[in-house]
Amino acid sequence: MEKGIIFNIKKFAIHDGPGIRTTIFFKGCPLGCDWCHNPEGIKSEIEIINNKKIGYEIDKTNLMKIILKDKIFYEQSNGGVTISGGEPFAQIEFLKSILIECKKNKIHTTLDTCGYTTINEIKKIYNYVDIFLYDLKIIDEKKHVIYTGKSNKNILRNLKYLLN
Repeated sequence: MEKGIIFNIKKFAIHDGPGIRTTIFFKGCPLGCDWCHNPEGIKSEIEIINNKKIGYEIDKTNLMKIILKDKIFYEQSNGGVTISGGEPFAQIEFLKSILIECKKNKIHTTLDTCGYTTINEIKKIYNYVDIFLYDLKIIDEKKHVIYTGKSNKNILRNLKYLLN
């Protein structure tokens, strides 16, 4: 049974793609952006911070039950599911399994990614994603390294791949 670690599920999201959506926030991100929007999603493991548990393990079946509860809203608004993070590619197998289940259930999918992955991993999920929200941090490679801790060469290469 496929399992993943997430830190939040936002229902009735209207800014993470078209229509009414459920946004699933995966834990784990390879970048270390100074301005991180979701710092609770950086570490891939479940954390305890100030006696508060950040993140939890969920299996595909239970996550799909949550997603399917709002299918009528997706259908009425041309919405669907957005997978965000952290960085969803940090849990590629779980990501793929959720995307496949969404497609089986005719649910629109959006992937919010920083693009820090491989083309092979993009190919694994490409046919199951309707929209890629590509969060390109900085074009200049030296600045990208300074402010995120990583080179953007692969990120830019992956963006070019998706645009072709």
